[in-house]
Order: sequence, then structure tokens, then C-alpha cells
Amino acid sequence: MKIAITGIEYPKNRIHTFGCSLTSQHNWRYLAKNNDPTTFDCQQKVHYMTSPDKGRTHWKKDDIHLTDYSISGLGNDIQRLQYANEVYYNNISKDDIILWQISSPDRVTVITEDSRYKFHNVFTGEDINLVHTKELSNTTTYNTLWQLNGIKRNNDKLLVMFGWDSCFERGINQDERVNINETTEKNEIIKFLKEHDIDYIEESILGWSTRHKFFKKGINDDIHPPQEGYKSFTEECLLPKLKKLKWLD
Repeated sequence: MKIAITGIEYPKNRIHTFGCSLTSQHNWRYLAKNNDPTTFDCQQKVHYMTSPDKGRTHWKKDDIHLTDYSISGLGNDIQRLQYANEVYYNNISKDDIILWQISSPDRVTVITEDSRYKFHNVFTGEDINLVHTKELSNTTTYNTLWQLNGIKRNNDKLLVMFGWDSCFERGINQDERVNINETTEKNEIIKFLKEHDIDYIEESILGWSTRHKFFKKGINDDIHPPQEGYKSFTEECLLPKLKKLKWLD
């Protein structure tokens, strides 16, 4: 089945995913029934945001057409830029599903003279080099939430997820974490999502993987579950949510 928007035909069950390494390490491949990562076939293609060592990931299986724009180590603002360009080029239609994994609010993208991350500004025609910094990160949650509110107006099928919870530990000195209640900022984010009718999954990917004993400190790295954890979260948490929302059959 195809859906026509603005004269363009799009396949049903198109999904666009955004996030950091907690998305790029698996590209939500476990949404497909054949979910063996050693045999999963995906196609690499460079989009309007380019990085020499990583193109965007596309895969199609079980009537799902998925494009993943996530970039390891970068923040929410870089995802907003990619989303905006894809809408501009009619690569995202209003009926598509958007899966948005929130990255660390400490990650901010700024313009630099040289970088491996290249961004094309569709409004000015410029090609811009971007780099990650922490210097301006105290207000990024404001930007992230209101950008998600705008995306919700364009794509009603927007589902927000959290990668890991400790990224919300915030300190006055960005180089020294302080021991405060890290759930405070996340709770405020959830409150905002509720008030603006944005669908979300409260438990983080890492939190789920830890609670189900897939993630083990000292064996896995600080915030990244093994593939078994991603698989469990996708099949037992994300897929039921998408079916409950009636976005997937």
C-alpha cells in the first residue's frame, strides 16, 4: 500500500529514526522479524548531512521502510537539522513514523572551519562544517522540547525515547558532574511531552537493558547495552507501543 502526499507516493510504514549511538548501534533492525544482526541486510546511502565514516542507514523488511539518521556522539540539535532538510526535500511525509531517541543535553553543535560533519543549509545554499562542544549546553533542553513540539505538528506519529538516564546529571561546571537528582530534568521532559500530547516511552534503553540483566557494569561499556539488550527493548517495549498506538499492524 502506498500513501500519496503532495502528489508524491510513499510506502506505508515508513519510519525515520533519530538519535545518537544508542540508536546507531542497531538502527532499530529488531523491528524486523529476521533480526539476526550478523545476516541483516541494509543499504548505506549518504544524505544531506554527510560524514566520511558513516552514511545514513536504510533497510526494508516485513513491510517496514526505515531510514536511520542517528550519529554517534552528537546531540539533539544535529538531528533537528537533518529532520528539517529531509522534510524540505520531501523525504519525510506527514504520515511517516518518527522515532526520536533523546541524546545528552550536554552535546551542542557549533560551526567550525573544518570537521568531518558537513551540513548543507537549504535556506542559504551554504555547506557548513559542524563540531560538538559542551560550552553552551545549559539551555539545550528548552531547544529540544520545543523542536519536538514543532515536529509533532508536522508528524503526528512522533514517539520520543530516552537512551540513558545519567545524561541528565547537570552541573554548573560542565567538566565536573555533581551528584544531584538526575531524574529531575527527565521528569520535566516527560511532563512537557504529556502536556503537548507527544507520545513517549519513559524507561530508557539502557534502563530497560539493565533491569532485564542484559547490561552488566564492568563487562559492557558505560552506557551501551549489548545487542541482546537492544533486541529486547525493541521487541518487548517499542513494538508493543507502536502496535498499541496503531501505527504498525
